[in-house]
Amino acid sequence: MLFSVGLSLVVLLLVVGAATVERVEYDYYKYHPMPEITDWMVQAVKNYPEVVTIVEYGQTYEKRTISLLKIGVNTGEKKKAIWMDCGIHAREWIAPAFCQYFVREILQAYQTDPKMQAMMTNMDFYVTPVLNIDGYIHSWKDNTTRLWRKNRSPGPLNCTCYGTDLNRNFNANWGTLGVSFECCDNTFCGIKPVSEPEAQAVTYFVGNRREDFLCFLTIHSYGQLLLVPFGNPNFIASNYDELMKVGKGAADAIRSVHGKDYTVGTSPDVLYANSGSSRDWARMQGIPLTYTFELRDDGTFGFELPQDQIQPTCEEAYSGALHIITYAHDKTFSGATATTILGNA
Repeated sequence: MLFSVGLSLVVLLLVVGAATVERVEYDYYKYHPMPEITDWMVQAVKNYPEVVTIVEYGQTYEKRTISLLKIGVNTGEKKKAIWMDCGIHAREWIAPAFCQYFVREILQAYQTDPKMQAMMTNMDFYVTPVLNIDGYIHSWKDNTTRLWRKNRSPGPLNCTCYGTDLNRNFNANWGTLGVSFECCDNTFCGIKPVSEPEAQAVTYFVGNRREDFLCFLTIHSYGQLLLVPFGNPNFIASNYDELMKVGKGAADAIRSVHGKDYTVGTSPDVLYANSGSSRDWARMQGIPLTYTFELRDDGTFGFELPQDQIQPTCEEAYSGALHIITYAHDKTFSGATATTILGNA
């Protein structure tokens, strides 16, 4: 009997221990170094093999593989798609944290929510948790590198500095304004459009499927902004009014979660003029709904957002992103619903 009780106790401890391990297996409310994010991506496929696959679509300058999670029901048909990338700027750690949270939320919703099930049947989500992998790893090196922004490619001839600003390197009015041609500057736009392998990877992958994408969301920090095309004030998106209405609806959704105000507008109107951004490039490819999310905060902590703000930041940003994605879906697959959402924006 003692043996039986002892055995039961061991089994109970094992079960409790396993549950504890399960609970602390992945903490979505802390910042993770790149190896942990890579492992998390693999685990997502193991947990949801019917809807999640890893797609490798490029290499960084330092020959690391750029991967995304493709999330959706395999219908055997060509599908519409949603793009999201995080971590194009290395120091903006809240962005990869959000991409991971976003993936968790849509996968959990898929289990029980008919709307998410419909969206995953009709569309695929392509989510890149960290685009600028070399820069992100460098920003984790020590306190002196924490605020690194660019990638890690060497500068041009006779330049001793490293890195190109990937969000100035896309072929969208490249090099016209809001950039630097000084290779040591944070906004160095590279020696030519799409000179950087990370920008090449997105350009090739998205460009070859441009007609499939309904929505292109690129996640940054900080400033609490939703930026619409274009960064050059001389250009206006043909669907500017739609972009603003949907964006303001997303800002309302964000505000409803924790009361945070996000400003919606073009970069020249609410931040500063720039050129060569992935958002502008995506809109120029014909993708209708392209937005830059600038997450918390308003400058108090800047790029070094405390970990205790990860959860509320992700919760509100998810609400905003979901508003845009739902609009894109409903406009394509049920026009009446989209009109209602737009009218309420």
